[in-house]
Amino acid sequence: MTRKFLSPTDLLDYDAATIQRLIEARGRHGLSPADRIGAAYDFVRNDVLFGYNADDALPASRVLADGYGQCTPKAFC
Repeated sequence: MTRKFLSPTDLLDYDAATIQRLIEARGRHGLSPADRIGAAYDFVRNDVLFGYNADDALPASRVLADGYGQCTPKAFC
């Protein structure tokens, strides 16, 4: 993969402290890349509730703080 697809964006702010703490707390750093993808998918599907946020253009850290999101914001979480 190129750096373009691995860099944080305004919506996908995985470098935010809250997201990094969550990754560390769940021990995700030691997983293979494929297992990290699966773990992220499972987390969003199972642990982030479905609900309507104030805006579709919220960063992942905000969706995580809210604890819910509709399809688009949940996808970035």
